[in-house]
Amino acid sequence: MAIINNLTDFNNITSNITSFSHAYLFSVSSLSTAYPYVKEFAKKIICNKKYQAECQEECDVCYQIDNEEYDDYYVVNPDTIGINTEEITKLLAYMKTKSIHDNGKRVYVIYGFERLSRDVSNKILKFLEEPEENVYALLITENIDKILPTIISRCQIISLRFPEKDDEDIILTMKKFLKNIYEKHNSAIAYINDYWGDLLVNRLLVYESFTVIEKIITNCINKYYNLNFNDNYVCDFLDNLTISQLINILEITNHLKSLIKQNINLNLLIDRYIIGVTRELIVCQK
Repeated sequence: MAIINNLTDFNNITSNITSFSHAYLFSVSSLSTAYPYVKEFAKKIICNKKYQAECQEECDVCYQIDNEEYDDYYVVNPDTIGINTEEITKLLAYMKTKSIHDNGKRVYVIYGFERLSRDVSNKILKFLEEPEENVYALLITENIDKILPTIISRCQIISLRFPEKDDEDIILTMKKFLKNIYEKHNSAIAYINDYWGDLLVNRLLVYESFTVIEKIITNCINKYYNLNFNDNYVCDFLDNLTISQLINILEITNHLKSLIKQNINLNLLIDRYIIGVTRELIVCQK
């Protein structure tokens, strides 16, 4: 089992696969970081042109997979939409249907597989034991020890391991986003795409970005109380706020982050966040 920690190595290792297994289990250190790797792998399986690195610009299949518009690419993500009976019923029905495309290949992805109940895992196991032709499973877990041994035995294992830290670009982007609210208040709504443009196509990345905002506010609170804090997350302009304002903004952040899992429109959610934080800033500055 190869341990991979960058996209180049991943592509080098997987580009030589000529016959794909019906099931792969990705053991990952971070669901959000693994996301592009899994999508690349799905394209390698499905792409009519056998997937070339440069084919996204001219390949409708790769373009649709990138935008999660391809009807033979089915993603279940418990971090953002939860797993309920209806979702599993839809997935099981999907597995039994046939593709309308020429190559007939279908891929289903389940993130956070270890979070499924044993009953649901056993239902998936039945499909792994008797796989449908041209249907491929990509199962993603952050804790492979919690996966049933019978499932592990029916999958090819790919281990993706990344440093346990937030992407520096996302930290910087979220700092700029908060500063934009601090300086422009509700007018910051007009600048959402400046900070969230590429992130908005991936609900999981928006969730992770709100986690970064939580860390920024929490570190500012710790700094206020002279507790241990991480300089990478500190924003000096937030030092102008009172501790009660920081705590209120943290509560707003926690609440809006929880709504991401309810599949609420992301633009609307960020609008609400800006409006809520602005109220706290205006009260503080009076």
